[in-house]
Parts: sequence; structure tokens; C-alpha cells
Amino acid sequence: MITVKLYSAIRKYGGKEVMFEYVEGLTVRDIVEKLKIPLKEISIIILDHFDSTTDIMIDREVKESSLIHLFPPMAGG
Repeated sequence: MITVKLYSAIRKYGGKEVMFEYVEGLTVRDIVEKLKIPLKEISIIILDHFDSTTDIMIDREVKESSLIHLFPPMAGG
């Protein structure tokens, strides 16, 4: 199983946590598309403790039991 944790405004696409069956060749992009999250709404992706911007992480392949965190752009003061 793949665990996807959603944060802040992105939770409207599936709640706090969503589970997916592992399929060989599955990428972060595949999961984001299944959740119907527009890429512009994701700022940071953490995949198995490695994090970077969406453009770097989106096409990474996931493994059985991967953990993905999806964060929207943050604002504050």
C-alpha cells in the first residue's frame, strides 16, 4: 500500500490521508492525477523522506509501502 498524506488546502481532495494499492511503475504524478489535484496547488512533495519542489518530485516512481506528503504553497506572517 502507498500512503498519501495531504496538508492544509489540499485536504479538500481526499482528507488527511489516502491509501493506494501499489502497482509497478506508479509515479507521484499518477497519484496526484487520481486525486485530481492541480499541480499548481502543490508546492512541496516528500517521498520516502526525500523532499523537493513539485517539478523535481512529480515523476518519481513510488515503491511498495511508500509514504508521500503533499503540501500546498504556504503563506503567513
